[in-house]
Amino acid sequence: VDGLGYMGAYFRVVLPNSGAFFAAIAVITFIASWNAFLWPLVIGQDSSKWTVQVALSTFLTAQTINLHELFLAAAVSIAPLVLVFAFLQRYLVQGVAETGIKG
Repeated sequence: VDGLGYMGAYFRVVLPNSGAFFAAIAVITFIASWNAFLWPLVIGQDSSKWTVQVALSTFLTAQTINLHELFLAAAVSIAPLVLVFAFLQRYLVQGVAETGIKG
């Protein structure tokens, strides 16, 4: 650490300790953008350009509600969220585990 400039300290000290923060921000941002409903509903005039959540809402507004199709579509729409969280969860757990380390 002695003799490091500002950029060296940033790349060797700050960024390695900020991994959990960046992982948390990535997960929260991805989930928030994936679950966007109102804005795509307002601007999405064509059904071929709807997001997954807007398309899921059409299952509930149909004349007959097929629950098996609705639950299957909901499970498929959750799969990317689970994959992103599974990929980034080691960084989140590592950040929580390192918060109690002193020294």
